[in-house]
Amino acid sequence: MTTLCFGLVIGAATILADPPEITLNGSDAEVSLPDATGGQSFRVLERSEDFSNWEPVARDYGNGWENIFPFTLPVSPTGPGQFLTDAINVDRRFYRVGQSSSNSLTNEHAASRFLQQATFGPTRAMISSFPGVGSLSGFNDPPYTFYQQWIDAEIAKSPTLLRVFWRERSDPSYVQGADPYEVAHNAAHGQQFSYYVGTVANKTPNNEITPTHSKEAIWHHAAMTADDALRQRAAWAISQTFVVSTVGMTQTDIGESWLKYYDIFLRHTFGNFRDIIEEVTYSPLMGYYLSYQGNAKANPSAGTFPDENYAREIMQLFTIGLWLLNQDGTLALDGNGNPVPTYDNDDIFEIAKIFTGLRLETTRTNIEIRGTSNRIDPMRTNIWLHDFTTKTLLDYDGPEGPLTRPTIVAATQDDAGLRQEISSFLDHLFNHPNTPPFLARNLIQRMTASNPSPNYIKAVADAFTHGHYNGVGTMARGDMSAVFRAILLHPEAREVTLSGDTAHGKLREPLIRLLSYARAFEIAPHSDPLENPYGIVAFKNIANETAQEPFKSPSVFNYYLPGFQPTGSILDRNLFAPEFQIHNDVTALSLQNAIRELVLSGIDGTLGTTKLESNLDLTHEITLAEDTVAGHDALLDHLELMLTPGRLSATNRATLFTAIDTINGDTTEQREDRVEMALQLFGLLPEFNIIQ
Repeated sequence: MTTLCFGLVIGAATILADPPEITLNGSDAEVSLPDATGGQSFRVLERSEDFSNWEPVARDYGNGWENIFPFTLPVSPTGPGQFLTDAINVDRRFYRVGQSSSNSLTNEHAASRFLQQATFGPTRAMISSFPGVGSLSGFNDPPYTFYQQWIDAEIAKSPTLLRVFWRERSDPSYVQGADPYEVAHNAAHGQQFSYYVGTVANKTPNNEITPTHSKEAIWHHAAMTADDALRQRAAWAISQTFVVSTVGMTQTDIGESWLKYYDIFLRHTFGNFRDIIEEVTYSPLMGYYLSYQGNAKANPSAGTFPDENYAREIMQLFTIGLWLLNQDGTLALDGNGNPVPTYDNDDIFEIAKIFTGLRLETTRTNIEIRGTSNRIDPMRTNIWLHDFTTKTLLDYDGPEGPLTRPTIVAATQDDAGLRQEISSFLDHLFNHPNTPPFLARNLIQRMTASNPSPNYIKAVADAFTHGHYNGVGTMARGDMSAVFRAILLHPEAREVTLSGDTAHGKLREPLIRLLSYARAFEIAPHSDPLENPYGIVAFKNIANETAQEPFKSPSVFNYYLPGFQPTGSILDRNLFAPEFQIHNDVTALSLQNAIRELVLSGIDGTLGTTKLESNLDLTHEITLAEDTVAGHDALLDHLELMLTPGRLSATNRATLFTAIDTINGDTTEQREDRVEMALQLFGLLPEFNIIQ
């Protein structure tokens, strides 16, 4: 095969003076790369076989050259004079280096952009009070000191626990109990949420929020109003890994069980991952959802064997995934270049034995029950149902060294021995080398980027492994505070120049887009107690508009798959865009209708049997909307800050300017109309729907 390599320069925005130098080294092309640039410059190396289908394969945004997902071509060395090695297996290949520029963000815009990643959406107060927002310099420079200060303050806040919120407003007849996470009824809050005792729901007064809707109402209220904004957002990201859902379930109206389960992630958001998988494993809700509650050892004579659901999902979805990974998230390949599975059906069959002998705890007072089921307390053990035979586990090279088909066996055939087996296997998964990169990629996708680079994944995986990011953390494996610091503080999340990379960023979840409107424009309960007697801010039937609702994932695989690729240019580039699985022609329209309804009418109607009207406060925006050029600019500047910080294109801004100019602004009502139109149009913008 004849190989021809040409250096060609066609800049995306600026033509570079010198083409990349290409040296043939056997069957490889070594492409020299310009020195890394700092400041507001973004460079990209692209390749093509025909001058038309250019593939971006490497980038520099001031931190040295690195691959653009999904490519993993060798880039070396790490300083000046870098070059990329590309195996040439085609008749010819062309290369070009392009450069684009990105305007620097004001401190306010940078804070808003950060808060769009780290919370359900910024408020004006959050932006104005952000650390360093009034400083003259250094706000956006590594090591991102002001962002670190904000994260420190958020971690120090007490968690807003959903079950506590519910218990303070539930049946005052049940106040005793010793569970450390229980609280008594708080008479000051009134009796607001229905509470099942036995088989009858306490329904006094008649207009209270029914059990069917209480868990969703509380989640929405916390998402839109809770002070610990980072914790609420991060817990939502974690919960989408450890899914339980009302879909296909019974007893979905017992709110306490669902809220206690979700509180696992709120309590351990900045704790340790090992504690999360422990509590999830013993959760009666998870035990019921994945059908291992009451799981019994094999009875060959009866043809029965342990249920395998949890054994499969704790590996596939919660910890290690399907394929062996390098620490940067790339596939580990065998000697023939094929991916290597992490486990097989024999492993599932073996591990299912570990999760036998877990039963519901006996019922007690001071918990919400329906019938006689205790779905609140962690599951208890039943040694007669447990398989105490020796189990063979997965082999891998972990922190404790190579493990080749290790085994576990209970020291004693009793409660302690059963729990020891479960604990040993959870330790086994926790220490598995796949767990850090698998979890890292999933959480990055939920927070900042759908296609994180190998460098980004490795940084987050290393934070998990070593328990710190840039020296901050507990130094213990599994430190989730270090993980979230790495996700939010890595240059790939922070550097604005990456807006020049079309593979960077993520589509915001539909639910979060709606929540961000509610938060940005200060949603509040209606002041009339007849319209909102309990002061709860909550959406109704929001799954119809967003294809998302807390506790209502369509399956254990979440609302969308991390590897989803919509047809078109995204698939053509072999990129991932998970949220596009629920963003389609129907949901795009329904979401915009939901935004329109929120802007024009607020949240209007009932939840269960309770009126819960809430409204946006647009007073500030209306004062900006004067019928002048300065008024137009002031309104658009403000809305850009709240919804599209630093990303609104000149073209789209001009279109918005023209649109609002068609409405007279002589009266307060006209200015309100102007604001409402602008808000609806902002919801359609790609700059709003995508985070970069």
